[in-house]
Amino acid sequence: NQTVSRALDEMLPATHGQVLCFLPGAGEIERATQDAVTVASAHDVELVPLHGSLDADAQDRALQPSIRRRVVLATNIAETSLTVPGVAVVIDTGLQKVARYDAERAIDELVLERVTLDSADQRAGRAARLGPGVVRRLWDERDRLRPEREPEIRRVDLAATLLGILAAGNRPEAFAWYEAPSPDRIEAALSLLRRLG
Repeated sequence: NQTVSRALDEMLPATHGQVLCFLPGAGEIERATQDAVTVASAHDVELVPLHGSLDADAQDRALQPSIRRRVVLATNIAETSLTVPGVAVVIDTGLQKVARYDAERAIDELVLERVTLDSADQRAGRAARLGPGVVRRLWDERDRLRPEREPEIRRVDLAATLLGILAAGNRPEAFAWYEAPSPDRIEAALSLLRRLG
């Protein structure tokens, strides 16, 4: 597995346009930025972070067109939600953080996981929005990716969702779900709501 810094050092002189690097979280973005400072300086590019915990001005800065070549280090927020202008190169670590419900602690937690194949394809497509693009995937090509993302309704705590359904005067067991969660997940969420009063 290659580091983002090493991939940048190889890709920057061989390509043109803005570079979008996908990393799993803000901590990984900060570490990758620190590791890539020397490489960025050598290739005269600007390193710009992009993740959900940045304030609006910092996020806007990453999304503004720039005359200077940039490397935007982003979470999967740049996969579908936001468009970074001028991207011709994608470097993908193949990792993401996903909210998953921990039944033992009755809370959602962020879990580091390998991306799915549809997510990897979506990321790669960011390099070809304006013309031909280049993608460098930083995982072994023999790695098997799950074909598609798991719906959020199967991964996260349902207590808030069920509270909204109940508050609207509906019954969860009769609710017209787009994709219904399992009965045991509904019961676990209802049990938590009862305990909370």
